[in-house]
Amino acid sequence: MAHKSGKNRIVWAVGGGILGLVVTTIVMGLAQATFIPFDSEEIIPFRAKVAGLAVFLVLCVGWLFTGSLHRHLLASVKGTIVPAPEVVAKAPAPAPKQ
Repeated sequence: MAHKSGKNRIVWAVGGGILGLVVTTIVMGLAQATFIPFDSEEIIPFRAKVAGLAVFLVLCVGWLFTGSLHRHLLASVKGTIVPAPEVVAKAPAPAPKQ
């Protein structure tokens, strides 16, 4: 995605890592705060479900933040080709004669 947008790959990697850590920490922290185990056998399946939810949310939030770079994927869903916007240079307007 960084290559496609013409940005620095290291900055995008660090930003994605921080995004993943923040979302995962919030999801797993809130889940752990609401979970009161009645049996020790319930802990492992619960943590697996919460980890799956955290991965899903990281993917969704990452998709939303890079949504403008996904035109080709959205076009394949719609069945049309969305061309990239082109910048047309306009000639400067001539100055009025005095």
